[in-house]
Amino acid sequence: MKILGVTGGMGMGKTTVCSQLRKEGFPVFDADHVVHQLQGSDGKALSFLAKAFPGSVHDNILDRSYLRKLISQDRNNLKKIENIILPLVDMERKKFIQFWQGKRKLWCVLDIPLLFEKKIDQVCTKTLLVNAPKQIQKIRIINRGGISWQQAEILISHQLPNSLKCQWADRVIQTGLNRAYTYIQVKRLAILMKKDQL
Repeated sequence: MKILGVTGGMGMGKTTVCSQLRKEGFPVFDADHVVHQLQGSDGKALSFLAKAFPGSVHDNILDRSYLRKLISQDRNNLKKIENIILPLVDMERKKFIQFWQGKRKLWCVLDIPLLFEKKIDQVCTKTLLVNAPKQIQKIRIINRGGISWQQAEILISHQLPNSLKCQWADRVIQTGLNRAYTYIQVKRLAILMKKDQL
């Protein structure tokens, strides 16, 4: 089975692209969704986060906006969170790959924000970067709620520049115009994958 690694910064449109790939019949591992499960009520990561960040968990519920503020104030807090979350996500990703290998799928998709940073691209056959102009990225992040323009800029500054990731990725999909244009690009990609010509 071949593996397509999909990545891009916050607000770049990975969710839209991967949702369309799923509709095209490709199994998709959504790292962000797994993180939410791990941080959810009775999630495997909740007790570790409560211990590392007192005040971040109330009534078995994680205060995500509180954690985002801590990250924007001190970059070391992001590293602490990653050290808790990423090993758990890695375990779930390996289970996903093993499962679909057993189903003899031609391709599967890994939707992973830190694909290059954590060297997960090394397990991928091909990599895809989802990209959008910085101003659109900021607007998308702010529209998620609970984040100011300044906090969005800080969060973006903590990530590897997409311009650098563009050089590393095998393919790039632009999401800055409209969904129809994004869909056309994903459709072309899906056709190549199904023909095993990617």
